[in-house]
Amino acid sequence: MCKLFRISALLLFLICSLPFTMTAQIKEADDFYAKGDFEKAADAFMKAAETDGTSAALYFNLGNCYAQSGNLGNAILYYSRAARLAPSDKTIKNNLDYFTSKVEDSNRAELRGKKISVAPDPETFFTTAHRVIAVDVSSNLWAVLGAACFVVFLGLVALYLFCSNIMLRKTGFFGGIIMLVCSIVFVVFSFMSADAFDARDKAVLMAYKSVLLIEPSSDAKPAANQLCQGTVFDIVAEESDVQGNASWYKVRLNSNIEGWIKADAIEII
Repeated sequence: MCKLFRISALLLFLICSLPFTMTAQIKEADDFYAKGDFEKAADAFMKAAETDGTSAALYFNLGNCYAQSGNLGNAILYYSRAARLAPSDKTIKNNLDYFTSKVEDSNRAELRGKKISVAPDPETFFTTAHRVIAVDVSSNLWAVLGAACFVVFLGLVALYLFCSNIMLRKTGFFGGIIMLVCSIVFVVFSFMSADAFDARDKAVLMAYKSVLLIEPSSDAKPAANQLCQGTVFDIVAEESDVQGNASWYKVRLNSNIEGWIKADAIEII
């Protein structure tokens, strides 16, 4: 009995002390950030992520640290990860858009007057629709909407089955059909959003400057002009080594800029 009491007391202490530990780690990172020591602040936020788990706020703070220290590769990476966790957060989106435009300006300067686009291709109707459904809205929100519609559907079914008024029965019948369809659609949207969240189809250039090659070989010819740190690519294909680890990625910025790059030069979002 005494042993059981000691174990229970220990568990209670750990549970009660967890929020304090999390607050202390984040506070240490905030203190470093306030002093302008952005590298130590980033390290402290990283330790907090390892011990307490990740969140949109923590990734956003990491993005701020790297942006302040001039590391646009990590800044874009962590702003992008924060945006995946909180797609409706306008502050995260504004910071990501701002630093993305800075990277585009740097890439445009590397062209030295050449008339080549360094921005992603314009979205088509279908890519815009997919982004709005699967990227801009979280999977959890679609799931909640689907569940809510299903609950309303059950209520309308009950209205149809147990009400004697003709108008109310019609409302229950046709409204139930509409709510059931909406519930199914929202669940499908939830799965689409979850797939987009888990997708490993985008990467950020972490090397200071790099050139895409026409084939996965260090001796291959350049496929495009030099690109700057922070450039975001779509991953098209990959080449693995004998151990099965990705050693090269074929990436695409737009219809004019596509080629191969070493795996250690990029970081998958």
